[in-house]
Amino acid sequence: MASDAELLRRSHFQRLATATRALGISRREIPNWIADTIYGFRGKITWQDGRLFEIDDEDIDAAFNDDGSFRWLSTFMYFAAFDPRQAPQKRIIARLRLIDLAFRISSPVRAAFIAK
Repeated sequence: MASDAELLRRSHFQRLATATRALGISRREIPNWIADTIYGFRGKITWQDGRLFEIDDEDIDAAFNDDGSFRWLSTFMYFAAFDPRQAPQKRIIARLRLIDLAFRISSPVRAAFIAK
């Protein structure tokens, strides 16, 4: 699991946006991909300090403020092509954590590049 500091780096944010866009799925399908990936994982997910990371059925929707349009994801993927002018805000860290975690589970090689 990436640390908050890693998730809030502009380079990590932009690489995560690029990888998300490269999935080639719609913004409304991305939360489904996240859920399928995380909930389908049979291993143990831990925070960096070793504590168990637990995710409930409602956590993905809650991270995106229960906005069923997931419009934020379109804006997020915009940064695949354009450099962010500032670091991401802490208020979106739960979203970034879930996206990053889904990549760490589904594609460890890509996740290593994102975290570089």
